[in-house]
Amino acid sequence: MDTVVILDCDKKWIANYKRMLASVPNPMDCRFFHNPEDAIQFMTDYPVAVLACEQDMPFMSGKEVFEMADILSPDTVNIVMTENKDVAKTLETLNSSRVFRLIVKPFFMVEDIEKPIREALQLYHTGKQEEDLYEKKKIQLESLRQRLQKLSSKLEEKKGRYASLSQAAEGIFDGNLSPGFADFSQEESAFGLQVCGDLFKEFMRCYIFERHGYHYYAQTMAERFHHPEGGCLFQLANEINGEIPQGSMSGIGYGMFLLGYLCQQLLKGYRIAMALKEEDGAYMLKIQCQYPKEGDAFRIQSGNAQQWMGHMAENLLKSLAEQMAGAVKEYGFAVRLRYKKEEIPSGYPCMSKGQDKKEEIPSGYPCMSKGQDKKEEI
Repeated sequence: MDTVVILDCDKKWIANYKRMLASVPNPMDCRFFHNPEDAIQFMTDYPVAVLACEQDMPFMSGKEVFEMADILSPDTVNIVMTENKDVAKTLETLNSSRVFRLIVKPFFMVEDIEKPIREALQLYHTGKQEEDLYEKKKIQLESLRQRLQKLSSKLEEKKGRYASLSQAAEGIFDGNLSPGFADFSQEESAFGLQVCGDLFKEFMRCYIFERHGYHYYAQTMAERFHHPEGGCLFQLANEINGEIPQGSMSGIGYGMFLLGYLCQQLLKGYRIAMALKEEDGAYMLKIQCQYPKEGDAFRIQSGNAQQWMGHMAENLLKSLAEQMAGAVKEYGFAVRLRYKKEEIPSGYPCMSKGQDKKEEIPSGYPCMSKGQDKKEEI
């Protein structure tokens, strides 16, 4: 129950207040004081909703009491009581203090004091509700601010990611429009146009239009690049235990496609071995490609076209992967790509480990023994 402090230096009036308020329904918690110091000490120790104070007191005026009360309890609602002997002092108190109601003495009806106190209590409750609402809004705003800060951080991260995607897309067009491409022969130009179109089409599918998991990419890459009857082998091993976020899988999938496509376009026969691992909190895609020693291994004889396509693939991989390392070997090459391990967004399906199918290596390919694999890793 909210507390009401009634202060009057006249003990007879204190007795009148007690008698009148004792008879009201829904009694209020009223504390009566005839000494201003005692009332102020009480307000120092306890919360007070309403202060009803006599204006004319010998040692401390009502105006001075209200000034101290405003410091101690700024939420308290003030009521001034006066016999109206000095109108000037009363007006001064009304103008300088936060006075809600004026009670003119003498009065003889209970309603003359009960009603102003009830109205003051209602105002106090309204003020407290508004204050509580304000505090809640402050908490909500702080929560929104923190969320906005997190979203801003994620937005900056995505902006960086999209910048790299844009750089990669521009790289595809640069390959098409660069001066070196203009010097190609008609056959080389046709090849370059086809490559740029295929790379951009797959780029848009992986990063923009579609979201797929590991099983999809494993099946798609095998369908595209695994043709044992033609001497083209594609092997993919997934050594990751657990789920792969879709954001990471898009980059990994495009990296698989890019290296497989490079081999498919340049080589008549090949053996591509890819391994997907998790190292140091990131995803690693390790790729080894070998082609036969015997005969003419290259589908494209133009050195310009070979060099141009390798350069384009290298630039794309550097743009899209967090890190890239590569090495050219006799009858093949090796590439190691590092992809950032992104958080799995809620509501997105996750990708898990699939079965890897292995094929026999046809004759004509250099042997890749266990020891050689370890030596050739980057």
